[in-house]
Amino acid sequence: SYPRYEDCTFDVHLYQWRGAYWETKSLAGHMQAAAHRATLIGRMPTCCVSEWCLALPKLAMSSAGEDEARDICADFARLQLEAFEVATHGWFFWTWKDSTGIQRSLRTCLAKGVLKIPSGSSRSLDTRHDV
Repeated sequence: SYPRYEDCTFDVHLYQWRGAYWETKSLAGHMQAAAHRATLIGRMPTCCVSEWCLALPKLAMSSAGEDEARDICADFARLQLEAFEVATHGWFFWTWKDSTGIQRSLRTCLAKGVLKIPSGSSRSLDTRHDV
């Protein structure tokens, strides 16, 4: 339980790809942790998930081919977005455009259908233009 403060919002960065704890988790463990995020976020009086992405440690993705990796990213995105529904002040993805690949580029995720913005939120996003 968190104390309540006026004019204060918890700013959380929810990544699962750095550090010994995350690097040793199985893929199933990562998916379970992503689904459990709603419990963590729901305990905070106010919260903004101000940074997140689809990156996972190499161990969790080691046996995945390209198509399977895309499906894993889509499942991971869906679980996280479902959990973030309880964030009182919304969320921000890592970056719009990143050259490291689909896991950190919202533009690429949207274009490839890996991440789907919850309805009502995507009106201002247009992936047809190179930004």
